[in-house]
Formats: sequence, C-alpha cells, structure tokens
Amino acid sequence: MIVRIFFICFALLLSACAGPGQSSSEKPWAESTLKKLTLREKIAQMMVVSMNMRYLNFESVKWREIQKHIATDGIGVLHIWFGDTGSALTMLNEMQAKSKVPILVDADIESGLGRRYLGAVTLPPMMAIAATGDSKYAYESGRISAEESRAVGIHFNLSPVVDVNNNPKNPIINVRSFGEDPDSVNRYSVEFIRGLHDNGMLATAKHFPGHGDTETDSHSSLAQIPSDSSRLWSVELPPFQKAIDAGVDAVMIAHVNAPDYQPNAQNPATLSSFWMQDILRNRMGFKGVIITDAMRMGGIVKNYSSDYALIETVKAGSDIIIQNMDLKKSIDTIEKAVIDGIISEKRINESALKVLRMKERLGLHQNKNISMNDTHRSLGRATNFKMANEIAMRAITLVKNENSILPLNPGIDETLYVVDLYDGKNNHTESSFTKQLKLSGRNVISFQIDKSDSAIVANHILGQIPNDGLVFLNAFANPTEHKDEIFLPEVESEFINQLIEKCEKVIVTSFGSPYLIQDFPNVPVYICAYKSSGILQTAAANAMKGKADITGILPVTIPGVMKNGSGIIVEARKWPNEKSRWQSGTTLQRIRPSEILVNTDSVNLLLNQAIADTAWPGGVLIAGKGGKIFFHDAVGFHTYHKKRKTRKSDIFDLASITKVIATTSTVMKLVDQKKLSLDEKVVTFLPEFKGKQPKFYKQKSETTVKNLLTHTAGLPPFKQYYLMNSLSEVRLDSVFNTEPEIGIAEKMVYSDVGLITLGKLLEKASGVPQDKLVDSLIFKPLGMNTTFYNPPIEKMHRIVPTEIADGYRIGLIKGEVHDENAHSIGGVAGHAGLFSTASDLAIFCQMMLNGGKYGWKRVFEEETVKLFTTRANVVEGSSRCLGWDSPDGKASGGVFLSDNSFGHTGYTGTSLWIDPENDMFVILLTNAVHPNRSYKDPKYFDWRQKIHSEVYKSVGIVEKNPNLKWRREWE
Repeated sequence: MIVRIFFICFALLLSACAGPGQSSSEKPWAESTLKKLTLREKIAQMMVVSMNMRYLNFESVKWREIQKHIATDGIGVLHIWFGDTGSALTMLNEMQAKSKVPILVDADIESGLGRRYLGAVTLPPMMAIAATGDSKYAYESGRISAEESRAVGIHFNLSPVVDVNNNPKNPIINVRSFGEDPDSVNRYSVEFIRGLHDNGMLATAKHFPGHGDTETDSHSSLAQIPSDSSRLWSVELPPFQKAIDAGVDAVMIAHVNAPDYQPNAQNPATLSSFWMQDILRNRMGFKGVIITDAMRMGGIVKNYSSDYALIETVKAGSDIIIQNMDLKKSIDTIEKAVIDGIISEKRINESALKVLRMKERLGLHQNKNISMNDTHRSLGRATNFKMANEIAMRAITLVKNENSILPLNPGIDETLYVVDLYDGKNNHTESSFTKQLKLSGRNVISFQIDKSDSAIVANHILGQIPNDGLVFLNAFANPTEHKDEIFLPEVESEFINQLIEKCEKVIVTSFGSPYLIQDFPNVPVYICAYKSSGILQTAAANAMKGKADITGILPVTIPGVMKNGSGIIVEARKWPNEKSRWQSGTTLQRIRPSEILVNTDSVNLLLNQAIADTAWPGGVLIAGKGGKIFFHDAVGFHTYHKKRKTRKSDIFDLASITKVIATTSTVMKLVDQKKLSLDEKVVTFLPEFKGKQPKFYKQKSETTVKNLLTHTAGLPPFKQYYLMNSLSEVRLDSVFNTEPEIGIAEKMVYSDVGLITLGKLLEKASGVPQDKLVDSLIFKPLGMNTTFYNPPIEKMHRIVPTEIADGYRIGLIKGEVHDENAHSIGGVAGHAGLFSTASDLAIFCQMMLNGGKYGWKRVFEEETVKLFTTRANVVEGSSRCLGWDSPDGKASGGVFLSDNSFGHTGYTGTSLWIDPENDMFVILLTNAVHPNRSYKDPKYFDWRQKIHSEVYKSVGIVEKNPNLKWRREWE
C-alpha cells in the first residue's frame, strides 16, 4: 500500500510539472544541494557508473573502488547491467546510506526486468507488443517494468525505443522498435511511457534523432540516417515529439548523424549542439534530461579520444554521460575543461541541477532505501507473468500459409522433424520450442545447426528428413550489438532452401528478425515470433499445437512478402490427444475387494454354481474398476475328468475375441499411422476379392474396410472352407471369391468371412504377417507376453483344452486353434486363432479405458478409440461398432452395462466387456465347448450373463439398463 501511494504521488508530481516532462519551478532541495557541492561533485552527478549487482565481497577491489568514489566525488547515476535481488538490495542500500547525495539508479529495461534479474518478468520486445495490435499491452509492459524495477531500487528506465524501424537491413534496432509506421510508434511509445510514469518510474525516449533507418550498428561505428529534411520531420522525429509531449523525462542522444542536414557533417548527434540545442531543446521544446548513449561504443571511440568526446558532448548539451568506465578520469577531464575555460561552470550547474531535480521528483531526498518487503510483494507476481504470456501469444504473426498448412492436425504417431538454426557459433542445444513439441506426445526428431557447422553437416541432416515429413525450422537470428548482421549464415539459409525444394510441409518460425524470409521466399509457412525468449517460444509452440488463435499483425513491411499491418488469422484447433509425454496412463493394481468396499462372495458363489451346473469345466474371471483389479479367480478343472485344476494364469483359446484384440486393433493402429483408411476399398489391397462372378464385381469392388468391420459387406456368416482338400492358399482364394448373399449395408450379418479377408488385407497393407504385425504393434508394447497365435510347445501345460473333436479333426483339441477354418489356413486368421490369459486381456482393457494409453506407452489415439467403440450406424439399429459390439437385447455382458460399453465374445466360451462410463471391465474365459459344442446352449449363455451382472452388483451398480433384457432363466 505504501509503495502504491508513492507511485500515485509521483504521478501527481509529474502532472504538476510546468512544461512537458520536467519541472520549470525551482525545488529547494535540488538548488540547496547544488550549492553545497564542489565542482567535482557536480560533475560526478552527470556521470554514469556501470556495474553488475551480483554477489560482491565487501573486501573485493571492485567494492572498494565503489566505496572510494562515493567517499570522494560521489556517484550521480548508477547503471545496472544484471543483478540478483538479495545482493542488489544489500549493495544498493549500503551505497545509498554512504552517499552524500542519493544515487539515481538506471537500467535498460526494454523487455522487462527478467532480462536483468532472475525471478522477474521477461516481456516480449517492442515489435512483438505492436504485433498484438492493441496499445494497452504497451501500457501493461511499462507498468510491469516499473513495478518490478522500482521494487529492486531502479528508478530510471532507459526505454522505450521510439526509433522508426523502416530499414530491413538495420542490424541493431529491428525488433526493439514498435515498427515502421511513425503513428504506430507514437501510439505504443506514449502508452509505454504512461505505464512507467503511473507506477513511479522515469522514462527515456531513444535513440535521438532516430536510429531506425541505418544499416550500421553504432556499437561498432558511426551510423548515418537520411538527411532529407521532410523525411526527418515526418518519420524519424515525430515519435520523439510525441514522447516529449507525453512528459518523457529523458531523451537519449545517439551516435548517428545526418551529414547533409546538419551543419557539421561529420559530428555524431552525441557531440552536436545542433541536434541537442537547436533541434531538441529549441525547436522541439524539450526541457528534460539529455543522456548520451554509451561513450565507449564504436561510433565514438573509433573517431574520437575519450577526453575529446567527453568535453564535446558536455559542451553540446548532454546532461548525463554514460562514460568510459573510468569515473575519476572522466571527472578529471571535465574539471580541467572548466578550469581551462573550455566549459563554463554554469553549464555544469545546469546539468547537475537537472539530475538533482530528477532525484527530488522521485523523492530520493526523503527515502532512498529499498524495502525487501516491497521486493517480495512486487517481483515475479503471477498476474504479471500471465500478462506477459498473453502479450506473447497475441504477438505471434503468421506471414505465409500456403495450401492452408496451418492449423496442423498431426496424428499421434506422426513424426515431427525439428531443426534449430542458430546464427552464433558452438550452440547445439535443443530449443525450448523443440522441447515443448516433444511434450505434445508426438515422436519428435530434432537437429541443431549453428554458424560453425559446414554444408556437410547440413546435408547430412537434410538426408535424415523424408520428402513427406512435417518439418519445423526455428531460426534464431536476433539483432545484438557488434554483430552487424541480422540474417542467418549462408549454410543455414541454403539448407532451408534445399529443404523447401524437398518437402512440401515446411514451417519456418523466426525467433528474431522478421525479415529473414527474404533469404528463403518460397517457404510455404512463415511465422514471426520476434525474439528467442522463453515466453515467445512457448507462445509459438502453443500456436503450432492449436492451443490459441494466431492473430498477430506485422508491424513492418517485408519487401516482396507482406505489408505492414497485415497478418493471417488462424483459429485454434487443438491437436488431438495432446497429453504430456511425462503423464502416465493408469496401470493396473491388484487389491483386496474390501479396499474399495466391495463384497465379491456372491460372484464366487455363482461361479461355483455354474461349474456345478456343467456350464463349463473351468474358467477364469477377472474384473477391474478405476485401475484396481478387485476380482481375479479361477474355478473348476481343465476337463470334467478333474485331473488339473484351472489356474488364474491359464491360457485360453479366445476364438472370436481375436476379431477385436488382434484384427480390429491392427486396423486402429494403421489408421492412426495413416497407412489405412476406413473408406479404403478392399480390392485396393486384395484385387482377387473382386471374385470371379461378374454379377458381383461392382458390389465387391465397392466393399470397404468399414463394411468388413461392421459386418455389412453382405457376406455369409461362414463357409466350411476347411473341408476343401487343398492347400491353405487355395482355401484363401475361395474365401476371397465368396459370393455375397445380400447387398452392401442392407443388413448386418455377422461374418467370419469378412474378418478372414480383413486379416489378409492387413498383411498386404503392411507387408508383415498378421501374427507378427499385431505382436509388434500391440502386444509387445503393452507387455502382453502370453498373447499369441499358435502357442509355443513350452506353454502347452497352461493351455486349457477346448473340444474333443470327431470330424475334420479327431481327439482332444489343445494348443491349436479350435476354429476349423483358422486351423486350415495355418492357425493365424482375422476371425480366430488368438490365445491369451485373463491378466493380459485386463491390460488391454485398461489401455482402452485410458483412451489408448497404458503407463508410458500410447497405443492408439484417444479419438481413434472413441471412433471404433461407438456404434457405427452403417445399418440402422445395428449394435455393431467398428469391429466391436455394443450392449443390446439379452446382452452377454449383463444387464447393468452402460450404453457406451463395448465388448465381444468368443465361440469357445469367452467374453470381454469394457465400460468407460463406470470405468470398469469384466473378462470371463471358459472352455464351454468342452467336451463338445452341444454343451454350450443354453447353460453357458445363461450363466455368462448372470455372472457378468453379479460383478456389477458387487460394486454397487444395481440399476438395470432399460435397453437390456435378462435371459429367460433369470427373468
């Protein structure tokens, strides 16, 4: 509250000042203090001492030097490069306590204090703020900068940049500017200044008379701006005039010149009375403080000695000088110039008084200390971080989007190729953008190229990216001092152009200069993020992942590409199944039923009653809810001879459950991988499916994968292909030539023929045998190690036998598939042949309940699971989903299933039901066809429904689904 009251008072003081930005009335403290100062002390008020506010031992040479300055001539202005809060507060309070005159503390806070202090907020650069199209964000940036800076003892911001950046080749201003339009620069800079002032901070307009239309970095050498008078007064100078009118406290004079406009053609503005007095003071009416840019920059030191430059800038009218790191020598130089009559003491008094008045206006003469409580209250506030992120998100600008590549919609298994391109040397670190794409759950292959890499490295990376790859190129080329370059190295630009020729889906994001596209104009997608800071990398990643709309507008014109004020708007479309790679899907845990207040005694009772009623010789029941297996037990024996008890780990012939666990699952995976479409025609992969009867050519040629999955292809339920005395290839040929009995989608007819066909189609689509394909795609990733076709001999003792055959085969069937057609074609088929345990199937069920993910492994996209387990409605009223069945009539899974449940049964006596609404599954594995299939009906069907229902009742689900019916036995 105290801090806020001070800020209000500061704003009132500013508004009370006569004249724009400064007081014309004499302040007693400032004048009385000036009278007490020696000449050297007055000169010291004009000089800036620069230092880092990080830990500094009080016995160190640097600290002793600072203390000596304070004790002798004093320090007028302190410039902070970087700091850590604890050390800064300790040192600043110590320095202020020992200083005869309060020290004015400044810093360059163009993009938030976070650039200087750990824990503070980093803001987007000024061009990014303008890209939002809303000047309120300039005010908010000024507010946050002031709020945090004042909390750590910084009073004076050497910002905003009001240069008009209208030269694409400008190597230093670039994204530091609000843009190329003077009116836009005016609007945003005035709001930024207002944000600073309203929160108690002094503001600086820089770099006068304009550094936007230069091709030279004044850090390196003297920069020139256009000399045309009308151009200067219509473009470069208006933002400074608007800042002066808005009450800006200081104007930073730059090491630039306009040789054909100013009287002394060679002088930089820093040493020019023409620019400081004639233009800034007299013509533009500025009465505030003139501060130099750093006097050690190339624009000065390459052309003038330190002494000469110091004397000339003071003579010309500078009030604060960012001197050349030697305070005593700088004071000595100016003192001698005064003594020698080169500079009048009156001139020194004028500048010293202006500095003192700034301090008085801030109230430093009354309270110059920093409160740690204020720091903790104001630094790193969550609301300020949120605002910074909002600005960053609004700033992302889409410049090109050929073929509407954005918004993206990559599949969960689509590989993303990401290349980070750095304009500096020895940087092969993975960018934050790349890391955040990896967190989307996609498979990301990343590379890095920097300035030190040769074309050989770039070509190697080029060879790793396929022609159809989705490629993200992140260009990190930021304008920095002494670099004199804003474009990527030639090797990197050439790499981009080669990649554009190779791949159709290339997305370049510039995390720096927006003008980079000029080196690769044919790129299909180009995005401007304006800076490499973490918040803008996060914003760009979120834009790519469809978490937010892309709405930025370009504050500059990119020649030949896009005009200032333009931008392509893209509405958010969130990537499906975006889940953190580090978020695990629920895995199964075994518990005692009592842990979740469940009593399963009645389930055990019914299982034993079913055995006693000879519904089946033996079986295993497993049930889970909420990731907890609360029931898992085995009853009965392998046969009615009762020689081997059934065990929980026994392996059963799943029969038609193969259709969903193996065949449908493989289709789901290939659909995810975009290797198969549900609308794909069967004949695309199996031309022989067209058959040999011309009257069925059309129907069979139009039959799709979806028709096979939903049993709507018109094919018969089954045929006895196994009776053919021939090779399996001949039997399969007969399967493919099977004539339809009805038209496509006339009726749902449950058909083994269609699923046998689908199994072979999957082999053709993938080039891998079906048993190996499903094992690699589904079973091995899930750890279903006891799920397979054609069980190995070492598992034989665990396999529960099925029928005692007397026909196609003779004797007890054990360890080979019960289904005759599957057996006749080698035991691997789309409709039957799979063997498994209750425990393995429970893992699969939990994965489906998780939306396709188990533990750390994602098997299917969540949308794919939902698509395949929802009624397909190919035939109205059919219960069939895609491959799966849903509850209907006298449901095998019991009468308490929710409507969105899905499951399947197997002829040998197996059933499996999954219920997402109740977050549970029930699996019952039996060998009900033993000793022969005639034993199944009706006892197996009756007890199966009753036991499934009883499991639901045991967990408290007792409300019967009105769409389901009890079997007659239980009515």
